[in-house]
Amino acid sequence: MAIRMSGLNSGIDTDTIVSDLMSAQKMKQTKVENKKTKLEWKQEIWSSLNTKLYNFYTSSLGKIKQQTSFKTKAATSSDTSKVTATATSSASEGTYKIKVNGLASAQYVTSGKLKGAEVTDADGNVTTGKVTNSTKLVDLIGADGSKGFTAGTQLAIKSADGLSTLTIDENTTVKQFVTACQSAGLSASFDETQQRFFIGSNTSGADQNFTITAGALTTDQLNAVSNLKSAVGYDYLDSTAQKAVTKIFDQLQSGEKTYDDVSESLKGYVETAQEAAVKKYYQNQLTESYQSQYFSDSDHKTVSDAGKAAYIAAGHTEEDYNKLTDEEKASAVGSLVGTKVSEDLASSAYKTKIEEGVQNGISGASETFLTQSAADRVATLGNLAKNYNNAMSNITDAGSQLSYLGMSNVTGDAVSEVNGDGMVVVKASDASITYNGATLTSSSSTISVNGLTLNILGSTAGEEVTVSVTKDTSAVYDTIKDFITEYNSILKEMNTKYNASSARSYDVLTDDQKEAMTDDEVEKWETKIKDSLLRRDDTLSSLISSFRNDMMGTYTASNGKKYSLATLGVTTSTDYKEKGLLHIKGDEDDSEYSDDDNTLEQMLTDDPDTVMEVLTGITSNLYSDLQKKMSATKMSSALTFYNDKEMKSQLSDYKDEITKWKEKLADLEDRYYSQFTAMEIAMAKLNSQQSYFSSMLGS
Repeated sequence: MAIRMSGLNSGIDTDTIVSDLMSAQKMKQTKVENKKTKLEWKQEIWSSLNTKLYNFYTSSLGKIKQQTSFKTKAATSSDTSKVTATATSSASEGTYKIKVNGLASAQYVTSGKLKGAEVTDADGNVTTGKVTNSTKLVDLIGADGSKGFTAGTQLAIKSADGLSTLTIDENTTVKQFVTACQSAGLSASFDETQQRFFIGSNTSGADQNFTITAGALTTDQLNAVSNLKSAVGYDYLDSTAQKAVTKIFDQLQSGEKTYDDVSESLKGYVETAQEAAVKKYYQNQLTESYQSQYFSDSDHKTVSDAGKAAYIAAGHTEEDYNKLTDEEKASAVGSLVGTKVSEDLASSAYKTKIEEGVQNGISGASETFLTQSAADRVATLGNLAKNYNNAMSNITDAGSQLSYLGMSNVTGDAVSEVNGDGMVVVKASDASITYNGATLTSSSSTISVNGLTLNILGSTAGEEVTVSVTKDTSAVYDTIKDFITEYNSILKEMNTKYNASSARSYDVLTDDQKEAMTDDEVEKWETKIKDSLLRRDDTLSSLISSFRNDMMGTYTASNGKKYSLATLGVTTSTDYKEKGLLHIKGDEDDSEYSDDDNTLEQMLTDDPDTVMEVLTGITSNLYSDLQKKMSATKMSSALTFYNDKEMKSQLSDYKDEITKWKEKLADLEDRYYSQFTAMEIAMAKLNSQQSYFSSMLGS
């Protein structure tokens, strides 16, 4: 930047003069910036219009040119309280006789009312209380007040989704039983108010039957389960992984999967558990180490000098520390211990230790699991899985224990004990109908046959319901009307933009001009410019011509006659200002032509095939034209109706030109200042010389 000496000797307002000189030059840059702004606005307008055109092309136009849009069928039932029906275009016209023999049903189990649970209060007193979701199964009591559930009992829920088991121990709860049912793909809950279980299959159909049984596991069977879990590292897995492993065990027990099928998954869980266990081991070591340093007591309530120093080193002041109570100090330093441990575990040194622990085990660890490597335990999985399969192949029935859950063994058969508080089972079943003499079944109450979808609502008790299939002219009419509405909407918008008033006298506002106007005035000014940007646009003109010419064309039907839209009762208005908008004569929503005869409606009734031929033929021409117009070129991208590539290139050129102008103007401004500075320096020298001569003459 040039040295600037503003009128020190000449008294001239250099800044103002330079500003005025630059103002004239900056007009050239401003013109380029205005062109760029207008092009950006034009790009936005075209992008919005392109989206509308493409949506019209893919939806309304794409639909109306397909013959299937004109083959809509309507289905009518003589008794909608028993059967309702819908028809596809492939449904054959005619009348069908239907008897409903039975409805589809899911299986439902409502348990008997539970008798209660043994509850021990804080003083050790034992009473009988209500069962809750957190009640332990071993505390449930029977009608005689005795407890019957024993640890080692396995509850097995078998559904269409597979087997889900729950092995009961001293801590297994009602909620865990509900979760086991849900894991089998059933809906299940325990209502604490009603003291009953509500269990059901999520979908209907005879193949959705499920069973719930109880078995007493022997010591060998419990050991087989325990050994396989230990080898996998079950206790070190998170709850999600534990559920997945339990599912694998259930698949092995039911025979749904072999060990070869699940071996890779089990190996993965072994490695996951090993890593979690090793991390936990080092986490405990580090925690104990830091706690021994930072606290001076075993309860970790008194902070040591080292703990205080660590707290201050973590970014606090001694003054901050002293303001804390003893309890707050212990809590703060305890949090610091957790942070330190996390940082250490994330270090490269401990990452290496953890990797080595997974690969080789940890020598000298107190837990046997940790002394083994993941590979060692993987090597034993096959034999343990085999032992598990052998051991679990024959489980002694213990169904009597289900009475403490208000149930007996659920076998899938219907049980009705409506008296008292006994269990009720609704058996799963298929829907069954007689359709024109043939018996049809379905797992749901919806049956599809010959293009018809029948919704079965109730038994007809041997009586017949008739379903009639006819052409649905109203649906076809609505499809045509929707197409014309969208066609008119987009043509009207294109006409408006193409025939917009000129905004030649309007230019993009400068910041100073905007400040002198209200927001509303600025918006109106810019809207005037934007509305005119596609005025007489060649690309838009071509699109409008395609819309109007293609839709005003003719089509020769298979009967050899030529038809136009006007033949079908679809015409343009006599008002030339509409510029090609379409109207359906006689349509109730058309204020201009609602009093005319509705030719389209009549032709759809009398000659629907001709209407289909003509409309699909004419609209296919427009579809093909639009397809060509949005094909990729050097100027435009694929699926684009305007020259988006060209606009991007022009915008890039404008940006480059603006950058060059900024550099050029900066250089010009520096040159002006340099010239004025040179003048000031010359005048300073002249003044100095004059002063010298004056002093000489005066002396």
